[in-house]
Amino acid sequence: MSGHEQKGRVRNWSFGCGLTLAAMGLAACGSGSSSSTSTTRSSPTTSLASPTTTTTGGSTSGVQAAVLNAWQSAQQTLYGYLQAPWQQVRANLVAGQTAATLWPNLANYFVDPALKSEQTFLVGVKMGQLNGPTSFDLGTPKVSTHTPTTATVTGCIHDTGTTTAAGAPGPPTLGGGAGYASGTWDLELVGGTWKVATFQTTTVPKC
Repeated sequence: MSGHEQKGRVRNWSFGCGLTLAAMGLAACGSGSSSSTSTTRSSPTTSLASPTTTTTGGSTSGVQAAVLNAWQSAQQTLYGYLQAPWQQVRANLVAGQTAATLWPNLANYFVDPALKSEQTFLVGVKMGQLNGPTSFDLGTPKVSTHTPTTATVTGCIHDTGTTTAAGAPGPPTLGGGAGYASGTWDLELVGGTWKVATFQTTTVPKC
C-alpha cells in the first residue's frame, strides 16, 4: 500500500480536545487533517533517506531484528499506557500534568512527530473517559525497507475490548468493533536506538 493510498487511521476522540490541549499545552489536537467529528492519529510524513535494501522474505538480518524489536517495544509501551485506568490519568491531566510526565517511556521508542502524535492520542483517550483495549495482537510485522539509519515496518494490528465509562463498546477504531489497523511505520536510528518517527495507519475490515 503506497503512502498516497493510505488515509490514516481515524480516532474518534475530538470530544475533549479543548480541555486536553489546555492540560497538555500542545499546539494542535492531533496531527493530520481533522473534521468536526474526528481527528486523525497518523503521524505527519517526513522525508527519509532512500532505502538501499529491500527485504523480500527469508532470514531476518541483525538490523531487521533490531528494528522489529524496537517497533514491538514501541507498540507494547503504547498499549500499556492505553490499558491503564483513565480516571486518575484524566485527573492528573486536568490538574496540569503533561504527557511527557505521565507517559515518560514513550520517548524511549518514539521521536517527533510520532511522539507528539501518540501523546495527543493518549490524552484524547483518557480525557474521553475510554477504557483502553483489553487485548491486542501485533500480528506479523515485517521490515519492508531499511538503510543503515532508517527503516520501514509494515504490519497490521488488532485490538479489542475498548469500552466507555458506562461500559458500552468504545469507538470501532479503538477496538470497540473491528479494531484492525494496517499501516507503515518509519523508524530512525537515534543515538544508536531505533525509534518510530512517522507512521500511517488505516482501519481495515480484517488483517
